[in-house]
Amino acid sequence: MRFAKKSLVALTMVLLMGAGAASASDLNEVAALLVYPNVAALPVQAIGAEFETFITITNTGASDVIAHASYIDGISCFECNFSVPLTGADTETLVVTTDVARTGITIQSLDGTVDRSCDQPFGMMVVSLEDATTGETLTDNILFGEQVFVNYTQGFAFSIPAIPFQGIAGNGDRNYGFNDVEYKGFPRRLAADFLAPHDPNGAAIGLFLAELTLFTLDFQTQQQPFVDCRINGFDAAENNFSNSVLMDCWDVVDLCLADAEFCYPNLGVGAATPNNPANFDTHGWLALDCEVNGKDGGVHGAIVQVADPNVDIDKDQNPNEILGGWVAWGRLLYQSATAGDATTLRANPGAPGPGGWD
Repeated sequence: MRFAKKSLVALTMVLLMGAGAASASDLNEVAALLVYPNVAALPVQAIGAEFETFITITNTGASDVIAHASYIDGISCFECNFSVPLTGADTETLVVTTDVARTGITIQSLDGTVDRSCDQPFGMMVVSLEDATTGETLTDNILFGEQVFVNYTQGFAFSIPAIPFQGIAGNGDRNYGFNDVEYKGFPRRLAADFLAPHDPNGAAIGLFLAELTLFTLDFQTQQQPFVDCRINGFDAAENNFSNSVLMDCWDVVDLCLADAEFCYPNLGVGAATPNNPANFDTHGWLALDCEVNGKDGGVHGAIVQVADPNVDIDKDQNPNEILGGWVAWGRLLYQSATAGDATTLRANPGAPGPGGWD
């Protein structure tokens, strides 16, 4: 993760309005392509933190299909492909666990139809729809899903819906065009609201994190794109913070690391006192304007927050109202109705065969 500090002369207040004519994908509809933005795991038998990610894929159609899954590494943008057979009205659940050496992951379905090992320890998963006989990509809108992250050590979990991209008309290959012709496009702008994150090196008691998971699909697998996302945000007192995040195909951005100068003391790193109640700002919001290889839009993602048992998030400052256990929550980023510039994921074409392409 790399940061380049920027001073913004002006801030457009209508952050979720766009001038483009094309519409972005609809987060509330079934789709032909799904993205699970934040897949991570550690072995359940390992010493220390133990967690897994559960991926569900649902076929709402009546026919048998293949869900072609590409697990994409968050560092190198390499892909690890496998097929998930789905009968009509079927749901499959995949369990993602890091291997014992912590150098990769294993992906297994609960019903035993999938058992795959991948070298990448964390990243995102892209699921497209394919014909069960020919292996050709389909653009029928029949899929939905979610991911559930479970931390067994601290005892918390959170879920995030898969980001759906509705299909329009395809040509059967694995070049996925998010251009309002083959698939609906990526949004032009993104936004999120949050409770105040916490700098672990600051003065506050407890740990309180706010992290953005951001990704783009505008690249050829194993070739890293250049992404620049400009962050404009406000705390509870309408104080502005801003920065620019430079990334490849996938990254996790801690809001305190995104702007460390603003994190202390504005974003909740100092515990409030009767003489200084303003030292505990508990909420805010931000907008993201991203470019991928110089093109507007092309990025999506989620925000995840985690708080440990020592955190007090009640604004009345009662010191007895601290959390009794670990909590976490996550959600997709808000998006503009209009789409950004056209983007294309050029995936490994594979080879046709029984049960879909590998």
